[in-house]
Amino acid sequence: MLDGSIRAVRTALDEAEHRDVAVNPNLAAHTSLYGPFKALMATDPRTDHRRGLQLEPGRADRDTVRQAERWISGGADSLTLQPAMTMVDVLVRLRDAQAVPIVAYSTSGEWDALRALGATKMVEYLAMLKRSGADQVLTFAAETVARHLEAARA
Repeated sequence: MLDGSIRAVRTALDEAEHRDVAVNPNLAAHTSLYGPFKALMATDPRTDHRRGLQLEPGRADRDTVRQAERWISGGADSLTLQPAMTMVDVLVRLRDAQAVPIVAYSTSGEWDALRALGATKMVEYLAMLKRSGADQVLTFAAETVARHLEAARA
């Protein structure tokens, strides 16, 4: 989201009497984990095509909290942080600084690593994200984890 866009979206929703629609901007750090997504979208991952809209990983701990504060004051109802796997430290800082719901998003590039863990370790990983401050986790591993948990109940 660009600066000022959160306020514009929130204002437009409120004026259209859609106050029940939440605004959830995405705090995304630049990472090579976006490679599969960029390939699917036919952008060249080597050109850093969308890098200008992403946080620099070396400064993400400070910049994420600062950006979140701006967006919340602009009307954001919740926040999404990605990539979850390499931003757990930032998730903890963000949770300590903010009361709004936080969604940890595991990108497409994380899926290979999660798949290699196997279902039991995927559950442990997702539980760690919840303990670190995520209110929700959005992941490509959801179906695998759901089937694993269902089988464990049987």
